[in-house]
Amino acid sequence: MNSNSNIKLYILLAIAMFVWGISWPSAKVVGKYADAELLMIWRFFFGAITMIPIMQLLKIKLLWPKKTFKYVLIASICLVGYNYNYLKGTQLGLAGIGGVIVPTLSPLVTIGLARITFKEQIKKNEILGIILGVVGGTILLNIWNISFLDLSRSGNLYYIIAAIVWAGATICTQKAKSELNAVNFSMWIYIVAIILVTPITPMSSLFDIISFDWIFWLNFLVISSLSLGFGTTIFFLATMKIGSNKTSSFMYLVPVSALAFSVIFLGEELATTTILGGGLAVLGVYLVNQK
Repeated sequence: MNSNSNIKLYILLAIAMFVWGISWPSAKVVGKYADAELLMIWRFFFGAITMIPIMQLLKIKLLWPKKTFKYVLIASICLVGYNYNYLKGTQLGLAGIGGVIVPTLSPLVTIGLARITFKEQIKKNEILGIILGVVGGTILLNIWNISFLDLSRSGNLYYIIAAIVWAGATICTQKAKSELNAVNFSMWIYIVAIILVTPITPMSSLFDIISFDWIFWLNFLVISSLSLGFGTTIFFLATMKIGSNKTSSFMYLVPVSALAFSVIFLGEELATTTILGGGLAVLGVYLVNQK
């Protein structure tokens, strides 16, 4: 990939991370209308629908992933796990906190998994970065003041799980690049994810969202078509092109927009521990990605 293509990809990736940041307060809003189980299947459906015009525009056919289906399946399971914890966490806790915890801890988990999966050695700056990330995570959680029960009630436990399972999806994406392009990969994991969540979807209230107001639909389109359809596809594309480590490092851009929009539109408080913990985690990600 030449430098111009790299620059374009980095710009698109930065935009995608900004969209992800906006999606956290939007998830908080839609969570007031329905449970995570119902919202998930519609989110995956709209994500898949968004891929259709993209595939037509780029003239990409929906190829069956013969050799890498196991990675598609694992990534789909991770995507379902991430979405459940993402939606459940925002229902219970603060969207701004989730928008800091997940994108700052997930890259660190991704780096650890990448080292194991691809058998790469860990450098000194990476060790320091991981330590700073862990310290930042404990500050974000105010771990010294809360019990395990409090951690669960606050929604922060869901955010931690979301960070871990998203790292798994990122690794699977890099493993699948030998056979599938990012658009094809995204389309398949959305399709498989729809199949996976169907048994837990409350079918009696499946079409209730049709009656929801414009506030719901505005925010739902942000978390589905924009965040999942556009943002996640760009993330997968970058993972296949420049690797999981470099792509994951862009996630430190997410907390900026997540916190800003949560404070502006949801009136959430910007705590000192959030700024300090998030700053240390971001510094950790930066150090991990230094050559």
